[in-house]
Amino acid sequence: SSTFSKETGHSFSSYLTKYRIGKAKELLLGGNYKIYEIAEMVGYSDPKYFCKVFKKCTGMSTSAFVNQTL
Repeated sequence: SSTFSKETGHSFSSYLTKYRIGKAKELLLGGNYKIYEIAEMVGYSDPKYFCKVFKKCTGMSTSAFVNQTL
């Protein structure tokens, strides 16, 4: 993990979270899935926790993100 941290500048868990949220953003913009489906697709079994992490990373809820970008 220290090598990963040196190479990327992020811990593995923070890198994974950013990657998951990035994929979730793509799926949200597609508009074809429900929140709980997107949460499972990106590796979160609890949709409420996914929404909490999404808001922490982006500063907005999933619905606000969709409304702002459309």
